[in-house]
Amino acid sequence: MKRLIFNTSDFIKSDAVERRVEKFEGDIGYSSNIAVNLKVIKISDDKVYVSGAVEGYIEMECARCLSIYRHPVELYIETDMDFLNGEVDMAEEIRQRLILEIPSKPLCDQDCLGICPECGKHNKEKDRCSCQSRQSEDFSRYRWESLFGKNKK
Repeated sequence: MKRLIFNTSDFIKSDAVERRVEKFEGDIGYSSNIAVNLKVIKISDDKVYVSGAVEGYIEMECARCLSIYRHPVELYIETDMDFLNGEVDMAEEIRQRLILEIPSKPLCDQDCLGICPECGKHNKEKDRCSCQSRQSEDFSRYRWESLFGKNKK
């Protein structure tokens, strides 16, 4: 990702450099379509100010229904970076920030009901199964029924 590495030589003509990368290629562990737009301003001989936006989506698997969905990403960056060996590597900084944006339990929708334990159907808002376990008012009680029974002696 050489386009997101800024050298001291980039600032010879001007104290500000702008770059846009249509497809970020950093390894975040998921398929993604991320665009990066940065403005880097040299504030001293060994420091730059970086501001910009990182936008797009990450393709993730829902933890409940296992369907693939697009998780939107919208990050704004404002930070000071030090030159290291005459370079500032923004690709690594962006990669780390994207990893922090990945949810620990990705859900396609907060109301996703997941897969029915009886018929195996994916239960979405418009297309639900008609199994007895799904019709009860307290579905969470049904999910944990076997554990609740173990506490009673």
